[in-house]
Amino acid sequence: MNTIVLQPDGELLDEKGRPISEPLRYLSFRIQLQAGATLRSFFRMISRHPVLAQISTFFPSFLEQYSRCPDTGCTASGYGHLEFGKTIEMIGYPGKPKLEIYHSLKGAIDGETEEIRSSQLDGLLDVPLTLGKLKHIVFGDKVDAFEFDTVFNFFEFIDGIAWELSFHGRPQACELRR
Repeated sequence: MNTIVLQPDGELLDEKGRPISEPLRYLSFRIQLQAGATLRSFFRMISRHPVLAQISTFFPSFLEQYSRCPDTGCTASGYGHLEFGKTIEMIGYPGKPKLEIYHSLKGAIDGETEEIRSSQLDGLLDVPLTLGKLKHIVFGDKVDAFEFDTVFNFFEFIDGIAWELSFHGRPQACELRR
């Protein structure tokens, strides 16, 4: 499978190690993350290639938030790493049987993952980012879910992170009231 690699500085390289200047041509390619890649690497990639921001309507607000974050040290969340994953869920009862495929971005601590919805972007940017496994949930049994090695294409990586981040974080004003 054709592969591209996201570097920690946000640069994209093809499988021969050459910089990519036209990233839309690579949306169907497998994405890999170089060791040291973080959520900041993701935003640097979007900043280097503004055309990628057109993939999701959420990017203008994300990029505005990103521009207000410190340049380093954004690890206040306490997570060991962030994990981008994929889930296939078979749903059969109640209602009409269906199959759902979705992505997640979770924080990992001591081998367990958890939602990062209450985390601010400036607490996540410098946490290492990894690609997780595919989870297969059969008829709602999330306890006995199967896990498989998988690949992620470049499009689902960009779109999946954008979608997940759209649910994450609380406005700073809400935190000040606590």
